[in-house]
Amino acid sequence: MFRSFAVSASLIALAASALAQSPLEQALSASADGPLYAFDLTLSSDEVDALMRVDPSQPEGERLSVISPEPEDWSEDFAKRVENMKANTDGEIWCQDFAENIPAADAKLVSETDTTATYSFRPKPSAEPDDMDKVYKHLIGKVVVDKTAPGILNYEMVAEKPFKPMPVAKIKQFEMKVACDRAPDGRTHVASLDVT
Repeated sequence: MFRSFAVSASLIALAASALAQSPLEQALSASADGPLYAFDLTLSSDEVDALMRVDPSQPEGERLSVISPEPEDWSEDFAKRVENMKANTDGEIWCQDFAENIPAADAKLVSETDTTATYSFRPKPSAEPDDMDKVYKHLIGKVVVDKTAPGILNYEMVAEKPFKPMPVAKIKQFEMKVACDRAPDGRTHVASLDVT
């Protein structure tokens, strides 16, 4: 009797662990729904370190404002980037949005602590085609997820070597690093974005 109980308990425990989601699967399935928050965003590149504010309550095209540097200190490239960001910022810059590019089934666990798990992966294209689709196949991704409160904490994509996404352009180096912070409701949002 005790033996069959022990065997049954072992089988139940084994089945439960098989059904349990990995920390990555939990983070990728975390809800992106919630209230809209205004927040600050840091953009760092070789040419500029900028502080911006995103306010999703503002009309489309006016949701992003640059706090620093002052407009007279902007390069032509930075001014174009700001205009592009203003046109494309919907105010929902949540780290959860990166989940669509992370293939959970193919991601490899590379390190783990008591509170975080780090995975490497080859990014997959978004559900809606965009310019980045040609670039993803040249990149390796890394994501750090929170094991205690599911969410993406850091996200990065790096080119393994120079590549040509189109015949007229060659990218010698590409590295994008995103650090995420928790919003008051627990979701993670982009706190800093470094692109080189």
